[in-house]
Amino acid sequence: MANKQFVPVTGDLVISLHKRGIFKVLAISHGGQTAAIQSFNISKQQLLGQPIEDIPCDTLLPFEEDASQAAARIVREATEGK
Repeated sequence: MANKQFVPVTGDLVISLHKRGIFKVLAISHGGQTAAIQSFNISKQQLLGQPIEDIPCDTLLPFEEDASQAAARIVREATEGK
Protein backbone atom coordinates (compact mmCIF):
# COMPACT_ATOMS: atom_id res chain seq x y z
CA MET A 1 0.00 0.00 0.00
CA ALA A 2 1.42 3.40 -0.97
CA ASN A 3 2.19 5.89 1.77
CA LYS A 4 -0.01 8.94 1.16
CA GLN A 5 1.52 12.34 1.86
CA PHE A 6 -0.48 14.47 4.30
CA VAL A 7 -1.81 17.67 2.75
CA PRO A 8 -3.05 20.07 5.44
CA VAL A 9 -6.15 22.18 4.93
CA THR A 10 -7.49 25.17 6.82
CA GLY A 11 -8.90 24.08 10.17
CA ASP A 12 -6.76 20.93 10.55
CA LEU A 13 -5.01 20.21 13.82
CA VAL A 14 -1.36 19.42 13.15
CA ILE A 15 2.03 18.92 14.72
CA SER A 16 5.24 20.31 13.26
CA LEU A 17 8.54 18.58 12.69
CA HIS A 18 10.32 21.76 13.84
CA LYS A 19 8.09 23.22 16.56
CA ARG A 20 6.72 21.72 19.73
CA GLY A 21 3.00 21.54 20.40
CA ILE A 22 -0.32 21.23 18.63
CA PHE A 23 -1.30 23.79 16.03
CA LYS A 24 -4.38 24.76 14.05
CA VAL A 25 -3.93 25.54 10.35
CA LEU A 26 -5.23 29.06 9.73
CA ALA A 27 -4.45 29.34 6.01
CA ILE A 28 -2.60 27.69 3.16
CA SER A 29 -0.68 29.84 0.67
CA HIS A 30 1.90 29.83 -2.11
CA GLY A 31 0.06 27.19 -4.09
CA GLY A 32 -0.25 24.88 -1.09
CA GLN A 33 3.44 25.08 -0.22
CA THR A 34 3.25 27.02 3.05
CA ALA A 35 0.82 27.40 5.92
CA ALA A 36 -0.05 29.87 8.63
CA ILE A 37 -0.50 28.02 11.92
CA GLN A 38 -1.27 28.97 15.51
CA SER A 39 -0.72 27.12 18.76
CA PHE A 40 -3.88 25.36 19.93
CA ASN A 41 -4.97 24.19 23.39
CA ILE A 42 -6.87 20.92 22.93
CA SER A 43 -8.47 20.96 26.40
CA LYS A 44 -9.86 24.47 26.05
CA GLN A 45 -10.38 24.31 22.27
CA GLN A 46 -8.65 27.68 22.11
CA LEU A 47 -5.99 29.34 19.97
CA LEU A 48 -2.96 30.59 21.87
CA GLY A 49 -0.29 33.18 21.11
CA GLN A 50 0.40 34.69 17.72
CA PRO A 51 0.09 33.05 14.30
CA ILE A 52 3.25 31.65 12.71
CA GLU A 53 3.41 32.17 8.96
CA ASP A 54 5.28 30.57 6.06
CA ILE A 55 5.64 27.12 7.62
CA PRO A 56 6.41 24.58 4.85
CA CYS A 57 3.42 22.24 4.53
CA ASP A 58 5.70 19.24 4.12
CA THR A 59 6.89 19.73 7.72
CA LEU A 60 3.34 19.39 9.12
CA LEU A 61 1.82 16.09 10.22
CA PRO A 62 -1.75 15.34 11.31
CA PHE A 63 -2.38 15.46 15.05
CA GLU A 64 -3.63 12.09 16.22
CA GLU A 65 -4.70 11.70 19.82
CA ASP A 66 -4.59 8.08 20.97
CA ALA A 67 -7.22 6.59 23.29
CA SER A 68 -5.13 6.87 26.47
CA GLN A 69 -4.34 10.54 25.76
CA ALA A 70 -8.02 11.26 25.10
CA ALA A 71 -9.06 9.49 28.31
CA ALA A 72 -6.52 11.42 30.38
CA ARG A 73 -7.64 14.71 28.83
CA ILE A 74 -11.32 13.96 29.49
CA VAL A 75 -10.65 13.10 33.15
CA ARG A 76 -8.49 16.22 33.56
CA GLU A 77 -11.17 18.42 31.98
CA ALA A 78 -13.89 16.91 34.20
CA THR A 79 -11.92 17.37 37.42
CA GLU A 80 -10.70 20.91 36.63
CA GLY A 81 -14.27 22.19 36.69
CA LYS A 82 -14.91 20.99 40.26
